[in-house]
Amino acid sequence: MRFTRSTASSPRAALLRVLGFAAALLVLPAQLVHSPAPAQAVSQPAESTAPAYVSPDDLGDGAKPPKPTGTSWLVGDLDSGELHVAKKVEKRHAPASTIKLLTALALVDEFDDKKKKVTAEFEDMEVDGTKVGLMQTNKYSIDLLFHAMLMSSANDAANALGRAVGGQDKAVKLMNEKAAELGLSNTQAKNTSGLDAKGQYTTAEDLMKLAWAVREDDYLMKVIGTETYKFPGGTNPETKEKFKGYEIQNHTKIVGQVDGGLGLKNGFTRAAKGSYVAVAERDGHRVVATMLGIDNNSRQVAVDLLEWDFAQTDPKSLQTVPVGVQATAEAVPTATGSSSDAGGADSDASGAADSQESSQESDDPQPSMTSQAVGVALDNPLALVLLAGGIVLFIATVALWVRVRARMQGRR
Repeated sequence: MRFTRSTASSPRAALLRVLGFAAALLVLPAQLVHSPAPAQAVSQPAESTAPAYVSPDDLGDGAKPPKPTGTSWLVGDLDSGELHVAKKVEKRHAPASTIKLLTALALVDEFDDKKKKVTAEFEDMEVDGTKVGLMQTNKYSIDLLFHAMLMSSANDAANALGRAVGGQDKAVKLMNEKAAELGLSNTQAKNTSGLDAKGQYTTAEDLMKLAWAVREDDYLMKVIGTETYKFPGGTNPETKEKFKGYEIQNHTKIVGQVDGGLGLKNGFTRAAKGSYVAVAERDGHRVVATMLGIDNNSRQVAVDLLEWDFAQTDPKSLQTVPVGVQATAEAVPTATGSSSDAGGADSDASGAADSQESSQESDDPQPSMTSQAVGVALDNPLALVLLAGGIVLFIATVALWVRVRARMQGRR
């Protein structure tokens, strides 16, 4: 009796083992999506495969201008609006954290008292991307929040400033009204931080206009021109433990590191790639470089463009961007709908790389495990083989199991 049972259970156990193996093959491609290991298992940021930008050997008078790789850029005279190098300056693209310049300009006049304290909330702490470290229930001055947002590109500070003016919706409304007032006809804000959002975009041309307007605000330029700042300590609301303050730095690395550098703002997300607004002044001459969708090393590109422009004794004017009074005279309302060419602005940002935000998150709902497995399989030959083999083996095993089970029941 034992012998009969043993022989009957043998094929059953073997089939169960094969069935388990087939199921493992089906699950493995999906696990590849979540495993942090090989680069080929997960799509990488575009800048990882793009040719590295190399600074020209000669940036002197008469030399050829630097050649960034990316969507659009310009360099020229900030006061006259004359452009000396330009590419697709009117092309809409996701702005990343350069939009914080618009946030600052739109909100700065909403706070008469910059010493006023704002109580941080959990929503500030949970915002994605680069943060300065706001802790809920602790209070921070408006002045500190502006420093954190513009120096360290802190998204938690940008969120707190938005709350302080009446909420994110009101803050974004103020931003778009300011954009219209400045003649930024190809700029539309969707949040205060620059985290990628559908329908949020700007252009290299509009960033130049924005740079001119920010440069005229003494308070904001003082903040932007700060290299280091003391971030205060506080109390952990859960443990009640005190924590010490620490120093924050200026991520743009223009002030104090470039001759005559006035700073302004950098940005990076996975969807937007590198963005930059850099301004320097020498002998009363102000030069601006703005860029969007730069594949890599955007800071060095910005610095090289500035250096090249300052070195030219008689640069050719390609076109003139209306800045200052000219821009506001031509101001038109910003668009309210989403843009199909906004540079793929559908992803959130997180983390930090080379003093820039690095996007990893997505606004879209996460796909199911099965759809992720299929998606990875299409891009990964190994995953494709495993998935196909698992399906075939699974079907064959089930068919064989049905036959064996029928034969076993027939013997009974």
